[in-house]
Amino acid sequence: MTIFIAPIGVKTDHVKGWLKEESRDVTTLWLIHSKKSPKYDFPKLAKKLEKDLKLSYPQIEIKKAILENAFREDPTIDAILTIILDEEKHDPSLLRNEFVVNITGGTNAVAAGAVLAATFYGTRAQYVLEPQKGDSRKTKYVYELPIRPIGIAKMNQNQLDVLKIIAESTYEIEDTPKNLDSHKTDGCITRNKLLEKLGWDKKDENSSRKLGATKLTAIAKKLKASGNIEQINFIETYVDKNFDKKEITNISHGYTSKTKNKKHRANWEIVKNTNEVRYVVTTAGKRQARDSLMFNI
Repeated sequence: MTIFIAPIGVKTDHVKGWLKEESRDVTTLWLIHSKKSPKYDFPKLAKKLEKDLKLSYPQIEIKKAILENAFREDPTIDAILTIILDEEKHDPSLLRNEFVVNITGGTNAVAAGAVLAATFYGTRAQYVLEPQKGDSRKTKYVYELPIRPIGIAKMNQNQLDVLKIIAESTYEIEDTPKNLDSHKTDGCITRNKLLEKLGWDKKDENSSRKLGATKLTAIAKKLKASGNIEQINFIETYVDKNFDKKEITNISHGYTSKTKNKKHRANWEIVKNTNEVRYVVTTAGKRQARDSLMFNI
C-alpha cells in the first residue's frame, strides 16, 4: 500500500510521469493545489488532472487538498502533515515509508516545504525529471531522494511550554531612548522574562537565585542540543556616553550644588550586559512549536 502526495502548480505533467513509472502499489493520490488566483484557476487545473488520471488509473483514489500559500514553506509542510495524520487516523497500521512525497511541482518554496516534510516526518521523497528530446525509451525519469529522516524529537510538557513561549515572544532593548531603534527580534526572550512568564521567578529565601532558574537551565540545555533554540550570553542596553555631563557642579561659599546642564546632548551607544542571557528560537524550533500548537504532536 502506497500513498502519493503531489503538490502541483500550473504544470502537472510530472504527476502523470510519476504514476507512469511508480503506480504499481499506489492506492491513494493526494493533489495539493493553491486557491484560485487572478492569473490561474488552480482548482480547475487540479480537477482536470484528476479527470485525466482517473481514465488511466481507475483503481487509485484521488483526493485534493488546498495550499494556503505557495511562497512559504510552512503551508506546504502543514498540508502534507495534515494528510499524513488524516490517513493514519483511518488506517493506524500505515507506515511512514508508505507515504511518498513528490517534490517536483509548484514554486521553489513548495519544493522546499515538501523536502522538509519528508525529512521531518519520515516519509519517502521522489523527484520527476522532465523528458528531453532524444531520450531513449528506457529512460527512467523518477528518482528517489536519499533523505535520512530526522523526525521530530519528543518533548515533555515543560520543554514544550518553554519552546512555545520563546517562539511567541519578542525581544527588544528596554528603555530605548526616543527615536532610536529598539532592535526588536521575534522569537526571542531574556531568561528573566521567560522565568516570569513560566511563573518560575520566585526567589529562594536563602539566596537571590530564582527557584526555577536551575530547572530552566536544564530545559534550555536540551532544547539547544536538539537544535530548537540558541542562547545569546548577553542582552543589550543603551548607555549615554555623556551621562557625566548631564549636571554642572557649582561651588559657592564652600557649598557644592548641582544644576541641570541645558547644553547636555546625549551620546547613546549600545553596550552588552553579560549578567543576563536570552534565548532565540531556530527555524526548526518554530516548526516544532507550530506542530504542537496546530496538530498536537
